Amino acid sequence: MTSPTPRRPSPGEDRGTAETPLLALPPCAGAPPGSPLVRSFTTHLPGDTRALYLARVWTRRIVTVLCWHGNVLVAVEAVARLVDNGVRHGIPSSVPSSEVQLTLSIAIDETGSLVIDVADLNPAFPDFDAAVRGERGRGLWQVASLGAKVTRFLPHEGRGKTVRAVLAPGPVDV
Repeated sequence: MTSPTPRRPSPGEDRGTAETPLLALPPCAGAPPGSPLVRSFTTHLPGDTRALYLARVWTRRIVTVLCWHGNVLVAVEAVARLVDNGVRHGIPSSVPSSEVQLTLSIAIDETGSLVIDVADLNPAFPDFDAAVRGERGRGLWQVASLGAKVTRFLPHEGRGKTVRAVLAPGPVDV
């Protein structure tokens, strides 16, 4: 008995969602040189504590599929801290429960760095720089202490904010 050939996405189909079968993607293929983001994936997470487990499992798989040349466990820990912050602080109480979610995106840029974005529904982030320095909470400081450059930005459309962590590739301790 032969196994079916994996379905390849059509040219206009979104290849960056968690629903895309990973077998349908060519291994370690990327965009042409000069692209800011060479390859990326996005998933939506529930806005509650289930998001932590789902983010860890998804990140471990996606970072491996992306063939990132860095410490996968560090990437998973950085994602977990960012998602935890999003669940704790990024969901305003005014948001209807049917809309409560976070968006997690992971990409490789042209330098080989891993770009992690966690978007939530709350545009406010008082004392962001103090949070990264560890003077206001520990989550973002812990992400920075893992070697990530942590920034934030507001979307061009929609609501909320995105917190970004960029991890450089490097040697992996075995």
